[in-house]
Amino acid sequence: MKLSRGKLKVPYTMCGSRGVWTYQRNRYGQISYPRHSPRYTSTQAQKLVRGNFGAVSARWRTLTEEQRQVWLREARYQKTRSRLGQRFRMGGFNYFVKVNVALANRGLPQIDLPPLESLEAQLALPLLTQRLLRPLGEVLIGCAPGPGESPGRAPPPGG
Repeated sequence: MKLSRGKLKVPYTMCGSRGVWTYQRNRYGQISYPRHSPRYTSTQAQKLVRGNFGAVSARWRTLTEEQRQVWLREARYQKTRSRLGQRFRMGGFNYFVKVNVALANRGLPQIDLPPLESLEAQLALPLLTQRLLRPLGEVLIGCAPGPGESPGRAPPPGG
């Protein structure tokens, strides 16, 4: 469907991308524009997390059938929450990925069998102690000067 000027005639109901063009309708009528390729501004941390996710997902395929059955049984007791706030049971693969990606992102070794206690409790403990001890460390490091000493001015930048 070409017009006399060489432009492609676009049907009024066409929407989406086709080839290098994107078509859409708005209140002013049908429009088309060149398709944009997405720009991913991935940081090194994002690439690392995505790599961990892929490695853990591939590792599921290396498990024996008995190990998979154990993950499936333990996953019955794990619930997750959707965006709408609904709770539902997690599958064995999803539970395996949830546990091992959290471990891999922290630099800890992955596990082949589900943890005996809640993973959230295990992983939250170090973070909680870091949060509690950090202010204490800052107080100990930044002590007030001893008797006879005054903080005075800072030394000149050259030494």
